[in-house]
Amino acid sequence: MLIVIVMISLLSIVAIPRFAVANGKRHMQSAKMRVAAAAATARAAAIQKGMPVRFMIKSNRVTVIAAAKDTITLISPVPLDTLYGVRVTSGITDSLVVNFSSRGFAALDAGTTIMLKRNGVPADSVVITKTGMVQQ
Repeated sequence: MLIVIVMISLLSIVAIPRFAVANGKRHMQSAKMRVAAAAATARAAAIQKGMPVRFMIKSNRVTVIAAAKDTITLISPVPLDTLYGVRVTSGITDSLVVNFSSRGFAALDAGTTIMLKRNGVPADSVVITKTGMVQQ
């Protein structure tokens, strides 16, 4: 019985750090997919509704709103730091705003790279091109 307990404890010592790393990678991938989906939703909504739509990241929260006379929230703020433990960086001081025209083009001079960081996991990014396409 003692040998079984020792074997289980040794297996758990090896498995727990691997589980933590895998969990961190999964959270990073989920946050990346959430940001990419929100940007794609903003572009699609702009084309579908025929009005400007704004994709915003402010204080690690992703939001999509229709920027018409009456502001309509299309995606409520999603806290990336609370849900996934991920921070948004890449030269963004506190906020990033990408306006999509009614034709789905992003109002950018060049593509915007959104860097996502989480402790213990390699950084990842999402790119929004000036044509409004989202690249993961």
